[in-house]
Amino acid sequence: MTNRAKLPSTPVVVATGFTTAFLGDERTLREFIVGDHAVRSCTTDGDNAVMYLINDSYDPLDERQLRIAVNKDARLIRQFEPFCGRPISEIPDPYGCHAHYSAHYTALLLERLHALDIHPVMLDAYQAYRRGHYADFVTSTLTRYTEIQESLARVLKNERPPRLFRPICPGCSTLDATDIRRIEGKDVHVRCERCGRDSLDSITTIQGKLSWKVDCAVRWNLYRIDIEVFSKAHLARLGTLHVSRYMSRNVFGGRIPNIIRYGDVILSRDMSGQILRMLPPEMIHALFLGRLQNDLVLTRDSIEQFCHRFEVRPSTTFTDFIKNDLPKRAITTTEPEEPATRGLISQSRLVSHGNAFSEFYHGRRYALRFPSSDLLVDADPKILGLAREVVGHALDVRLTSDSENARQLIKAYLFSIDASKNVYHFLRKALGQENGPNIATVLAIIPLEHLRILHMLLGAAPRVFSGSGEAQDAEKARQETNPKLPAVRRAA
Repeated sequence: MTNRAKLPSTPVVVATGFTTAFLGDERTLREFIVGDHAVRSCTTDGDNAVMYLINDSYDPLDERQLRIAVNKDARLIRQFEPFCGRPISEIPDPYGCHAHYSAHYTALLLERLHALDIHPVMLDAYQAYRRGHYADFVTSTLTRYTEIQESLARVLKNERPPRLFRPICPGCSTLDATDIRRIEGKDVHVRCERCGRDSLDSITTIQGKLSWKVDCAVRWNLYRIDIEVFSKAHLARLGTLHVSRYMSRNVFGGRIPNIIRYGDVILSRDMSGQILRMLPPEMIHALFLGRLQNDLVLTRDSIEQFCHRFEVRPSTTFTDFIKNDLPKRAITTTEPEEPATRGLISQSRLVSHGNAFSEFYHGRRYALRFPSSDLLVDADPKILGLAREVVGHALDVRLTSDSENARQLIKAYLFSIDASKNVYHFLRKALGQENGPNIATVLAIIPLEHLRILHMLLGAAPRVFSGSGEAQDAEKARQETNPKLPAVRRAA
């Protein structure tokens, strides 16, 4: 699988990369999912394997990245525009919660990847440069600067020699508009187009970073990379891979990893940020790994079609689960998670992501709620009393019956008292189940503690205006169970 002989304990190194100038949406995920899949495949084949995520934290921030990063917040854009052009690891955190700008978005990226069960080893490029890990590579590049430029120009058939190194301007601390004008012996003459400053530095002390295509060749040799994940944009005849291979063979040591290619992700605007909410990690992995070398087009319709096909249980698609199981699973007591060895998506993930999907596509979210204060205060006393009787009966049968028997007994009781549609409607609203299962099923499966508090609330409602002790006890229980609920209103 690799182009080197490995000792049994030597891991296969799979490399991915990212610039933590902003978090981005789901389009950025495919590289990491493909890299993680490569690691898992190596492990399945009996190899040790590790995924490196090389954070290009020495890259300069540009205005577009800043706008995306701060969600187009005009105040933050004005505040941080003066930092554009500087390395993202030298810029303050816009939100003041991390050591610097790059650290903020690195933390967000890792949080996202961990939620997808992807756990890379993060390598920080800025720190690697500052600690001297790139020093020999930079020196060899600058020592042969003109020679390398001319040879690359011939290979790429360019009239203009490519930039190989971006120095930091000692005047304005930027590197996006600096250029090496000439190198005489060990003296490097630099021009900064941002501030117009000319400066002179030494090959051995100059601060800055290698251009991306050159840097890529360095990291292959520095980190002993065996496999690298590349989007097709980098695989063009004169693209990143072509230049990096040339630089590695002729300048840096000759190491060239195996390449895994993947297609671009094309995401419709209305789906941006929604896929992570709506699909469990296992489904996202399957979605992004399908037809790997083809472009992946993600639209409202294509995601829905995928959910119609993907089975979350044998013979049960994600769409089936949302239609048939979610309304019950979202309101019942917590069930034991399926053993991981069975390869099933956990119940909690299915409920959480299924609810997000249902809300986005159907405008419905299933959850157990307590009645609002307005509903209790404004209810017809007769309806309120019948509803309390029904809930009391449900409590009695729940203590002696399993959920199926309880459902049948509650259903029979509703029939025996000839409950009106108003009672059914009131109980649905009181439990927040206007679109959920039938009311007998709801009363048979919801947690007993919720049922007890509901019974107290229904009994306390007629005396709410008097501030009776029972009303206060019910309200206290209600607020303790869900402190975000508004208090039941009382007369002035």
